[in-house]
Amino acid sequence: MKKLLVFLLLAALGLQLCGCSEPQSSPESTETAPVLKTADGAKTVELTASVTAAPVAAASADDTASQAAADFAVRLLQNAYHGGENCILSPYSVLTAMAMVANGADGETLSQLEAAFGLSVGDLNAFLYACKENAGDELVSANSIWMRDVEQFAVREDFLQANADYFGAEIYKAAFDAQTVADINGWVSDHTAGRIKQIIDRLGGDSSMVLLNALTFDAKWAAPYKTADVREGTFTAADGTEQTVEMMHKTEQLYLDDGLATGFVKDYAGGRYCYVALLPNDNVPTEEYLASLTGASLLNTIKNAEECRVSTAMPKYKIETSAELNQALTAMGISDAFSRADADFSRISDTPQYIDEVLHKTYMKVDEDGTEAAAVTAVITRYGTPMQSYDHTVILNRPYVMAIVDRETEAVVFLGVVNSISE
Repeated sequence: MKKLLVFLLLAALGLQLCGCSEPQSSPESTETAPVLKTADGAKTVELTASVTAAPVAAASADDTASQAAADFAVRLLQNAYHGGENCILSPYSVLTAMAMVANGADGETLSQLEAAFGLSVGDLNAFLYACKENAGDELVSANSIWMRDVEQFAVREDFLQANADYFGAEIYKAAFDAQTVADINGWVSDHTAGRIKQIIDRLGGDSSMVLLNALTFDAKWAAPYKTADVREGTFTAADGTEQTVEMMHKTEQLYLDDGLATGFVKDYAGGRYCYVALLPNDNVPTEEYLASLTGASLLNTIKNAEECRVSTAMPKYKIETSAELNQALTAMGISDAFSRADADFSRISDTPQYIDEVLHKTYMKVDEDGTEAAAVTAVITRYGTPMQSYDHTVILNRPYVMAIVDRETEAVVFLGVVNSISE
């Protein structure tokens, strides 16, 4: 059952609706490197062939790693959920993108990342590699790294090698202009079967890298719903609004009860993946239920499902969500990585870096036939410079007195109080 972790978590949580080396230059493009697109002389060049993935020792998704990943998933939802709003995440996608950038972290930044993961970066690399290599045909995941093509930004080869080895990351060098934005979004669309067409709308002047994970999930129900199983029903939204929906009815065979919620498990064809639904009891608010969850308790509830006949009904839905996860990840203890002053990504480059944004988008469609889903996570880094030390700080962010003085005559030419700012 543990091997189902990735999409057990995606489905179960979604239903709530809510290591240092000498610096090396980055691989240079060659005449044979394919050019994706060209605009005004700016090229996006693929360098994947310049970093050949090395064999990785066989690994398995053991209980320790699976539970750590489950804990990360639950805490991510707890910190990203905002009451009343749909909130479907792909913890697997987020964990993969964050693991890629963590391969360039060191010092306290690395320690905070590993504490949030519940695993060392080495163990996380091995776990995610095993998940990717052993995934069923239903789950397809891809990764890429986009580097700004400027002379002062040399990316360490060890960093690129680790991400090629464990994540099969494609590597691109680009101008980080409007064309690069289009190329990145094109890559996202291609690797989500067109379900997510855009993850970024601009790149800042000091953006240095974009690390991407994209995945799709396509699975048919083991027991699809028939036309007669679909009937009009009512869904009461979080704000109390009653919505008329199409409810799908079926008898299932696995019942869930953790004391605060009841639910069921519905298998997809082949039995590799399943959909998990947990409905908080009438007297248990969604926020309270989420707060009670842990990775261990979730996996334990699924593992101890009761075999019996369960009459079920769930709505058909298609939901698209987007989120910036900086705040959620910071709340999970990853703070230095987002700090220009404190971030230590010295294993990426000699040029200081920090994480500017972690962007996440998901798509999920559940109907009579099965489930179609996609997710994208983008980790965007920026150049960072050490913060200078000052003896004093004065920020004019409230009313202040101003003057213009003639230093020669000491005449006060203007004097006043600035109480408000008008254009």
